[in-house]
Amino acid sequence: MAKSKFSTQMTAPHVGQMLARRIKAQRISKAALARAVGRSGVTLLRFTQRPSLQTEVLWQLCTVMKHNFFLDLAAQLPPDFTTHAPDSTRPLQQRIAALEEENKLLKIKVETLMQVVRK
Repeated sequence: MAKSKFSTQMTAPHVGQMLARRIKAQRISKAALARAVGRSGVTLLRFTQRPSLQTEVLWQLCTVMKHNFFLDLAAQLPPDFTTHAPDSTRPLQQRIAALEEENKLLKIKVETLMQVVRK
């Protein structure tokens, strides 16, 4: 039997618990949140009890609560997983590389200057 190149983690994060923790942490009124997403309070309560939510529902909650639950979920995946999302740290990495190169050049110049001064 051929071994599959795909593997799955059997236990996914409980999205409802993530939602409930965020509601509590931000001290959001469940009734106000339910109204904001156009759902009943009972429906919102069920969302907090369900292990998974539809993407559209989670998107609405993200928008209303101004919190990125998708990034919370993504952070729980292994770092070697790929994505099509742009790397927000890329400009910083480029800046660090440029500063490291500048640092090398300055060290060389300081060393040269020190040699000239000693003579």
